[in-house]
Amino acid sequence: MRKGLQSLDLSFEDQTLTHFGGLFLIQRFCNKLGLRRRLQRMLRPTPSWVDFHPADLILILLYALIAGLPRIAKIDTLHYDGFFLSLLGLKRFPDQTSVRRFLHRLSTGLVRRTARVHDQLRRLMFDLPSPRTTLTFHIDSVVLTLYGRQQGARIGYNPRKKGRPSYHPILCFEAHGQEFWHGSLRPGDAASNTGARGFVQCCLRKIPSTVARSRVRVFADCGFFSGKLVNDLDQAGCGYTIVCRRAKDYVSMANSAGFKEMKFGWGVSEFWHQPQKWRKPHRFIVVRQPLPEDPQEAQQLTLFKSGRYSYSAYVTNLDLAAARVWRAYHGRGNVERSIRELLYHFALGKIPTHKWVANVAFMQLLVFAYDLVHWFKRLCLPQEYREATVETIREEFLLLPARLIKHGSRNVLQLPKNYRHRKAFLEAAKKIESMRFPGPDDGEK
Repeated sequence: MRKGLQSLDLSFEDQTLTHFGGLFLIQRFCNKLGLRRRLQRMLRPTPSWVDFHPADLILILLYALIAGLPRIAKIDTLHYDGFFLSLLGLKRFPDQTSVRRFLHRLSTGLVRRTARVHDQLRRLMFDLPSPRTTLTFHIDSVVLTLYGRQQGARIGYNPRKKGRPSYHPILCFEAHGQEFWHGSLRPGDAASNTGARGFVQCCLRKIPSTVARSRVRVFADCGFFSGKLVNDLDQAGCGYTIVCRRAKDYVSMANSAGFKEMKFGWGVSEFWHQPQKWRKPHRFIVVRQPLPEDPQEAQQLTLFKSGRYSYSAYVTNLDLAAARVWRAYHGRGNVERSIRELLYHFALGKIPTHKWVANVAFMQLLVFAYDLVHWFKRLCLPQEYREATVETIREEFLLLPARLIKHGSRNVLQLPKNYRHRKAFLEAAKKIESMRFPGPDDGEK
């Protein structure tokens, strides 16, 4: 009978081991984008940073977030990762105190300039791998429960931890490109529609000139139901579907208009209505669904219930059949998945500091890292990974044991012999090497 190791000596001499060998692909991709150069140009003139340039510290945070390190405290584990230092071109690695101090020192202006680099790269990536002529925005908000005395922490709507202070950021994702478009961190007592009109205007300003406003669709839940926001979207010429805040207010009008039967006992009704203080009548759609026979399952439904049905109502200007409007809105599962990825795979729920501006900066870097992974997935990996989650990309391509060695004058990254995604890994590396992107214009800021 074969036995395992009977004796083993330990050595702590190797300085080239890593379990993030696949980050080589992300580093090469970022180099092709000119990310370090763009950050250096955008963040000058900078304060007297003694040890590290801000661009280097931002890259450290981006790579750490992409690697899946859940907290700033975990950055200390990279101190003995010689490969990570080589990727960044640094002689030594900052400790977590230095990283926190960097976030604390960031001014609002530097945060805005970092976000501007993100916007530049989004414009660069927009037509890749093929031009887009339509945009579909999904707008939502999320509650981040806080356990401390963070600036801006307020007690507001918090369905899971009632009475706990929180932040209440608002986020916008573009469905076709699976990318983050715009976001804003807000105190926990902010209502869902607080600042929504200005937020939507910021989203629209980022739309490339090649996309007509009539080719833009906006989907939002009931927190953003507002006559003023609907009027803004009408004037902008965008399509939209927004959930109505109180479905029961529209059920009697839906019954008067009559329900058209759908499959499985569902029904849909449509009518024109002008709510109080709205400027003109709009098209409303009400969908009813039979209540589940299981009382507990029926109790879990958050929709308005009356008799044997539950109801949901929508205001829209889309030129589609009522049932197709409803189906288009409920295709917004992508935004819920994106928010889950930010919460559970990018540490959005783990607020790192007590300072407001530092936490705003952290959120901006977090969504920047999120987009870098999705751009890499979209442009470098095989088609079957187009819908893959961030966790899948990490497990199959980034979290690889490796050793960096010298072979003559060349650097060699040794990877596992029986690595099962070897072909896709090599194809991704080849695609990255063949990429050519224009650098930032001299006047681009």
